[in-house]
Amino acid sequence: MSLSAKPVQAFALGWRVLLALVGGFAIANLAAIAISQLPGDNKVDGIVAGMMWSFVVYTLVVISVFTVRTAWRATLLISTLIALLYGLIHLLSVSEAL
Repeated sequence: MSLSAKPVQAFALGWRVLLALVGGFAIANLAAIAISQLPGDNKVDGIVAGMMWSFVVYTLVVISVFTVRTAWRATLLISTLIALLYGLIHLLSVSEAL
């Protein structure tokens, strides 16, 4: 490894840490909202279940950010998951209003 590659690797690691913290937080919160909007008997039970599952989702996102090969793929993974969860929440809120 040359000396010029070290700053690039440090930037990639820093980006992954930031992505895991911020992206994981966003995905965990979006997953909690999506789970709480699923049809069920009691709204409070859905909210509690969503908050409990958000810890599992956050852990899985952090692990997945560091297991992919490049920081670019991690960024693509996080942005895709955020878009999918946002779309799911929108779909569930529209179907709930009908």
